[in-house]
Amino acid sequence: MMKANRLVFENAIDINPRSGIIKFNGNRMILKSAEALGFFRRDIIQTLNMERAKGFLLRYGWACGYSAGDSIEKMYNWKELKELIRAGAAIHTLEGVVSVEIDVLEISDDKFEMEGKWFHSYEAEEHVRHFGFSDESVCWTLIGYVAGFLAKTYPKEIVVFEEKCRGKCDDYCKFVVRTKEHATAEQLDLLRYFQETSLADELDATYNELKTLNNSILHSDTIHKQMTHAMLEGYTLNQLLHLLSDALQCSVTIERRYLMKPVGYYFMQKDGEELYIERSSKKKELRHEYEIMTMKKQLGTLVILSYNDLTREQEMIIERAVTVFSIYLYTQMQIAQSQWQRKSDFLDEVMTRQSSTEALIKKARSIFYFDPSKNNRVIVITSEHEEPETLHSYLMTEYLNVECFIKNQEVLLILEDCEKNIEYMSDFVSILSKRLKEQFKQSIFQIGVGKNAEKLEEIGNSHNEARLICQFLQSAAPGQTQSAIYENFQHIMLFLKTTNPKELLQFYEVVLGHLLKYDEQNNATLVHTLEVFLNHSGNVNKTAKALSLSIPGFRYRMEKIEALLQEDLRTGDGRFRCQLALKIYYVIKTLENKK
Repeated sequence: MMKANRLVFENAIDINPRSGIIKFNGNRMILKSAEALGFFRRDIIQTLNMERAKGFLLRYGWACGYSAGDSIEKMYNWKELKELIRAGAAIHTLEGVVSVEIDVLEISDDKFEMEGKWFHSYEAEEHVRHFGFSDESVCWTLIGYVAGFLAKTYPKEIVVFEEKCRGKCDDYCKFVVRTKEHATAEQLDLLRYFQETSLADELDATYNELKTLNNSILHSDTIHKQMTHAMLEGYTLNQLLHLLSDALQCSVTIERRYLMKPVGYYFMQKDGEELYIERSSKKKELRHEYEIMTMKKQLGTLVILSYNDLTREQEMIIERAVTVFSIYLYTQMQIAQSQWQRKSDFLDEVMTRQSSTEALIKKARSIFYFDPSKNNRVIVITSEHEEPETLHSYLMTEYLNVECFIKNQEVLLILEDCEKNIEYMSDFVSILSKRLKEQFKQSIFQIGVGKNAEKLEEIGNSHNEARLICQFLQSAAPGQTQSAIYENFQHIMLFLKTTNPKELLQFYEVVLGHLLKYDEQNNATLVHTLEVFLNHSGNVNKTAKALSLSIPGFRYRMEKIEALLQEDLRTGDGRFRCQLALKIYYVIKTLENKK
């Protein structure tokens, strides 16, 4: 009775030096280097692709294993099936393919289970040499060998798979064998690779795939040329999207961050816009998104709406289309920036008063949308966290009839015909502030509204005042979105134009700090008393009467106020300092009341 451990290389090999025939275990063999087999494997994979090559090599290994099982079974008398199977592992080792160690081998009438380790797998080494480490096991001929050997020597259908592999950077290769009934669905999936397919069939399939791919490339190239020519001929964004939609047979849009609706679109169905809104909010799986970039800056997102997965040809068309849209949107951005610069230069020109009123009005009509002959106000919006272009895009959709552009990283709005009262302007900026906070939840904004410009020459001053108000808001209420109009600041605007906002804030805190603290701690009204006193030009009798106080009672209060302020309110200088500090204080108070 033959034992597997009695198989030795010297007894298994027969070399005839005269005929040049080498036989191993009764089968003719040909000596080839592992490196040559590695190049063969590489070429097979590159010709067929990884998936088809896997099936080809599994079947090749199966044929080798089946042949080995047939010759060993016939050559020796095997009393036990286990010994025959161990002999197969021994032969595999003797052939120099891999070193095999069987850890588990259990055979019964209804179950077959085997586990073992492979060391020094030539297949794993050659795969890594040519392709690097893989995400899956790569010892396909070894798996096929075991499957073929057992197909010849064991009556039931089995499944062989590799749990660990050096080809995917494991410490060693581990193979597992199960009967079909005891294998998982994932493991059973390997059986499809052993279906009979000739190399000619594989090459035909590859050729057909390459032919289809070539046709897809030609088609996508044709669409790309059509869209490029259309863009150069001046097609609008929606017209370009129409061309893409026809090619893909899908609805398409281009979106920008934070905008409530797309900046460009073409819908295949009549009710496409309603479907778009529904799909965007409820059915994310129907959206296929592609970023439109240029110079690491995102210009928008191309969205393809489709119930099905996109084909390879559609993906190629989209990839080419994204290039066209990136050029289109970048060109539009450059044009917009050029227009913004002209408007920005105009405001600077108005401030320097280098041209006559007639010349300014004529120039304004050529570059602005508002009527320069009417009353107008400038609104400045600043933010440390949000890009001006993003903010501008949003405001353009919210305020279609309002002049809007960017100057020095600030977004400007020009409200036309502003002979409205203060309440109207306050409500306008309040709603604007609310919209910005709802749309840009993580951002902080400062919104300043300049004085009503009754003449075009004054619009530069309105812009400067709005900008100064924004700077003051940033210093007075950091970390908060705030808005204010000129009328809230008119008493201190002259000082804002000549003094840093932080210095004004420090000034009011130094002058009124002790008095404010006293009122807060004692629930007193000394600040109000000071305000009434200054409003009556320091007249004791009129102030006492206005406060319903006796003269002695009022003088006591004033002594307390002067002690806390450390100011002489009998002098004009002392009164002026306190008057200015109070004006700043009430501006701050107004901002706090709006929180």
